[in-house]
Amino acid sequence: MKTKYTLFLFVAALFLASGTVFSQQSQERNVGSFSEIKVGEAIDLYLIPGSEDKLRIEIEDGRFDDVETKVSGGTLKIGMRPGNYRHTVKVYATYRKLDGITATSASNVYTEGVLRTNRLNISISSAASAEMEVEAELLQISVSSSGDLEISGKAQNANIDVSSAGDVDAYDLILDAVQVQASSAGDAKVFAKNSIQAHASSGGSVKYRGNPTRSQTDSSSGGSVRKSGD
Repeated sequence: MKTKYTLFLFVAALFLASGTVFSQQSQERNVGSFSEIKVGEAIDLYLIPGSEDKLRIEIEDGRFDDVETKVSGGTLKIGMRPGNYRHTVKVYATYRKLDGITATSASNVYTEGVLRTNRLNISISSAASAEMEVEAELLQISVSSSGDLEISGKAQNANIDVSSAGDVDAYDLILDAVQVQASSAGDAKVFAKNSIQAHASSGGSVKYRGNPTRSQTDSSSGGSVRKSGD
């Protein structure tokens, strides 16, 4: 009886261990050189600075064939094959140089370490979200359709457009100069050191911190622009 019990425990341990191994799998992919990334389909994307362009994919209870990755014209596209997928997919993208990030369809983007570049285009839409730390000369930011961006770091100049219930929290992004437009219930929070140009309309809201020496703000159709003391 004792021998059978011991054997049962051994088999159970192997089963649990096997379940743990196969429930979450990892795969590395060499995808070629890229400088922009587009991600969608509820994938979690982690951006890691490094000396080469490569991917590591983690998936729970799914197949790696379900995750599509392709580089075209310097843009890495990451998504899922057509179908109803409920897997948790994490993609760790190591990059040498990155100039653009596009996130859609409930995907999530995170920077691991500071993303340093001269010019960076960021587009967040369709309930996607991003948490990023950057250092750049120029930022072009577009957030719409319930997209959400929380961004920190510093940049010399930024153009920010937020609309359709999008949200941008850039209070921790130190900007020398910023131009920001908010419309259709979009919400933007920014920090301006030297200058700010802001316009809000159709229920859009712009709040700003800092003491810029040059300020040009206006609002219409229920929009709001105001300095925040919070």
